[in-house]
Amino acid sequence: MAGALGDALMQPIRPVSVVIPVPVAVGGALALPILVVDDHEDLRRFFGETLTRAGFDVFEAENGGDALRIVGEEPIGLILLDVQMPGLSGLEVLATLRSHADTATIPVILITGSVDPLTVEEGLEAGANDFLTKPVRVPELVARVRAHVRSQTAWTKLLRDELHARAGVVSVLGHIKVSGAPDEAAAAVVGELAMQTTSDFVAVLQLAEGNRLQPLATYALGPGVSRGGPSLSAPHIRYLLSRARAGPWAESSEQHGQGNGGGVDLSGGLSPTPLGATAGAPIYAANRLVGLFMIGVAADAGTVAPARQAKLLAAAIDYASIFSAVAGPAIADRRRTAATRATLQRGLTDRAFYPVFQPIVEMPSRRVIGFEALTRFRDGVRPDTRFAEATSSGLGFEYETAAIEEALKVANRLPMDALLSLNASPEFVLEGARLKQLLDGLGRKLVVELTEHARIDDYRALRAAIGKIGGQVRIAVDDAGAGYASLRHIVELKPAFAKLDLTIVRGIQDDKVRQALVAGLQYFAAQSDCRLIAEGVETDAEADTLQSLGIPLAQGYLFGRPTAIALARPAAQSARCPAAAGRAYKPLWTPTRSTAVGGSRRRK
Repeated sequence: MAGALGDALMQPIRPVSVVIPVPVAVGGALALPILVVDDHEDLRRFFGETLTRAGFDVFEAENGGDALRIVGEEPIGLILLDVQMPGLSGLEVLATLRSHADTATIPVILITGSVDPLTVEEGLEAGANDFLTKPVRVPELVARVRAHVRSQTAWTKLLRDELHARAGVVSVLGHIKVSGAPDEAAAAVVGELAMQTTSDFVAVLQLAEGNRLQPLATYALGPGVSRGGPSLSAPHIRYLLSRARAGPWAESSEQHGQGNGGGVDLSGGLSPTPLGATAGAPIYAANRLVGLFMIGVAADAGTVAPARQAKLLAAAIDYASIFSAVAGPAIADRRRTAATRATLQRGLTDRAFYPVFQPIVEMPSRRVIGFEALTRFRDGVRPDTRFAEATSSGLGFEYETAAIEEALKVANRLPMDALLSLNASPEFVLEGARLKQLLDGLGRKLVVELTEHARIDDYRALRAAIGKIGGQVRIAVDDAGAGYASLRHIVELKPAFAKLDLTIVRGIQDDKVRQALVAGLQYFAAQSDCRLIAEGVETDAEADTLQSLGIPLAQGYLFGRPTAIALARPAAQSARCPAAAGRAYKPLWTPTRSTAVGGSRRRK
């Protein structure tokens, strides 16, 4: 503590006559001890004995310093304080008490030797609750002390009961099993508060993209609990956000009308019943404002007293804190998801991506016999990251469709006898209609490449979906030897091609174990009527080793980087990989070959 109270607490306590501070019953409730402060020992003892006989526990202090020390260390229910004392006067002690939050509400009865109006006014101005004039009559002393203690005890009980009730609600809320979905969590909390409290209005609002406030869940008289709803109007949003950013608030309809011309109701348009008072508090996630909690009472009872507003405010702070912990992160995630979706939607509209093509060569001649179509994004985001974002935002199929469309727009500039490999997720193939519409009538040999990083749960359904694509479409399985059950994919789907994962290819010339693995995979593929394509080949040493192991096809930077269509025919990068211009492309399969196939998406 600062000032005189803090200084006093730093000094050793002088011996004083005290009684153990056990609260006693006053009017059916427990009262805290009384502190008698007077420099006259006889008077101090008289007051103490009188109050002890009346049933109170008593502390005694002979000066202001001792009084402040006792108040700082013991619970005190009321102070009987002499005005005229050496050292700190009674008025100075009173001023010190009122300057500290933890002692500001202790009832103080001043004892004065005169009825001087000036002294009375000074005492009341300093914060005294009552006066007694010497000589003090015993019945009056006891009656005044009982009256003030009774009032203070009733207020304390009211506060304790309110805190107990809120603690009960908090406990109930803490045991609610809420969903990770913000609207479901909000509905659970709002519904429980509607049952556990006497509130006429409860709402949880989400701060959405573009500073919009949207209700996640609302309780109001009449409609009951409802989930969701349209965004609040612009005036409501501006007002509520200004209040929330300043911290928790409470207001009555009269105060709100004075501050806003009376044109905006307290519920933001969410309650059909007019509200007499509301309180609100911000909902945070990692120090970021993500929503608002509001609670209110109807206006049918007339003007809402300040004490009721204070209770609403305290409840709003408590419940907003709980909801911040329960669902704040989920609200933040939903807002980020909405923002991501909006960005992705603009990317689709603006076609903020373009296709590139990487050559596939035949070993050992290294002649280019086909191209894999890949996607690059103009903002530099990795393709696998962007497609994952699209899938998480519900735009996965739209992005796959657009990527294939853009590749097919320019693929006719590639030799028609070269195969064209396109990427698609198993889910996209299973959906079927979009892919079939994209590929129908192209008149060229196509490969649909399935990423090994996507799980395939129903091979039978996938085989059926592949069979419906028709045409000259074959399937490739990506990243053989890594990820989910690649060998099972080959067994179940019988693809025309399987791609060796680049982590197996990298540095294979120096690793006998990898060589043995690749030799085994090549044997397995040959027995399954499947041709292996080695990915990520960057050096002649890797290419020569793969060739010696019987790998028939390869792609990688050694043969050509993924390039936009104008540069899709790679320049010579080795004596055995001549420029593609003017060359005949060797077919990768004969038109009569029948292959059962199935697939997934690839992002490079």
